Amino acid sequence: MSELSNKIEIVKARLKEEFLSDTRPWVVTFSGGKDSTTVLHLVVDMLLEMKNEGVKQSKKVYVVSSDTGVEMPLIEDYVGNKLNQIREFSKNEHLDIHVEKLSPKVTESFWTLLLGKGYPSPNQTFRWCTDRMKIRPATYFLKSLSDKNESILMLLGVRSDESVSRAASIERRTDNHRGFSMHPDIPNAFIYSPIKDWTNPEVWAFLSTHPAPWGKHEDMMVLYDKGSGEGDCNVALNPESSSCGKTRFGCWVCTVVGKDKSMDNMLKNPEDMWMKPLHEFRNLLEEYRDPDSGKRQPRRRNGQKSIGPFKLETRKELLEKLLSTEKDLKAELAGKTLISDDEIVQLQVEWLNDGDFFESAINLAKKYGRNVNYESVKAFNEDEQDYIDGICKENDINKELIDHIMQCEHSYRHHSIRSKAFSEFETIVERFAKGQLNEV
Repeated sequence: MSELSNKIEIVKARLKEEFLSDTRPWVVTFSGGKDSTTVLHLVVDMLLEMKNEGVKQSKKVYVVSSDTGVEMPLIEDYVGNKLNQIREFSKNEHLDIHVEKLSPKVTESFWTLLLGKGYPSPNQTFRWCTDRMKIRPATYFLKSLSDKNESILMLLGVRSDESVSRAASIERRTDNHRGFSMHPDIPNAFIYSPIKDWTNPEVWAFLSTHPAPWGKHEDMMVLYDKGSGEGDCNVALNPESSSCGKTRFGCWVCTVVGKDKSMDNMLKNPEDMWMKPLHEFRNLLEEYRDPDSGKRQPRRRNGQKSIGPFKLETRKELLEKLLSTEKDLKAELAGKTLISDDEIVQLQVEWLNDGDFFESAINLAKKYGRNVNYESVKAFNEDEQDYIDGICKENDINKELIDHIMQCEHSYRHHSIRSKAFSEFETIVERFAKGQLNEV
């Protein structure tokens, strides 16, 4: 028996022993990458072996995956197809496996925070995306599962061989007598890493020689061939996870790293060149984040003088660019959207708080063929907007100028002294006269 074959049998025997030792459900985190796929493959093999031996499955197994809403389209399709295959396979084999795709609340999605509230695109010092889009959805699900069942066991695809920092992180863990460690944030949640001692070549050798129970591994290998690096962005509160920005399986809008090597390598393939506009949009987000770009407010939302969120005009510009890109890529996206209807509505809710009474987000969506049904009771309705348009035309006044002045007035609504608004009105009019209105 080869060394790898011996490791496989040892892991499956240990999995079976632990599976039968108690009733707590298992949670297998699944990103679609090689390590999480290997762990899930071994778990399914173990369940099939028990089934063939006549051993009844005594607990549920949850396969948990994250959907941030901004995954690279090729990866989104790949993971979605895998999850569907796993669901169908589990149903046909009568395995008690439940597939869960976790998504952030619409109020905490990437586009709501960046375009709605004006958060600058994430970087290493302000990486707000991981917490909102991955950690919080996973925390809510896992805590509720742990509360319901009193305890859960999370199976992670992490390995000491991945990096020096990963090895050190695993070494720092305090394991109990069964080799499990307590999760630092979720009560009664334990962590088990069944392939932590496997090497990178062993993982690839396993996947190359053992067909997936639910389908095949070759399509995953093609994706790895297209990119670079060996990162695997695990989901669901992995204490040893590295920055998603350093992995290939990440978000197409990721600006945590200075250069998106994963997309750069994807675009070297002729069949993937259609994603170039997405890459250009990502680069635009990074450019606009710069404090000297002129795209951000000169004060924070609390009024403190400092570089603040993206200006409302910047957010409008970016939304229009996003919708335009989506329309241009309609055929390649095959029915998918880059931003959901619910997110567009949420943008409008956030923009109304910044004084956008003309429902700019909804109107931009309609301009690019998105039929978003929404009408705020606080914003101007269609008849009122038409009335204001008429007044502006009759008096040869630019509607955009009126919009800016109204936004400025709205920003002072809670101030006890509102006299400063008049000086800002003058600044807006002066900049408008100079053709610099969107710099306000």
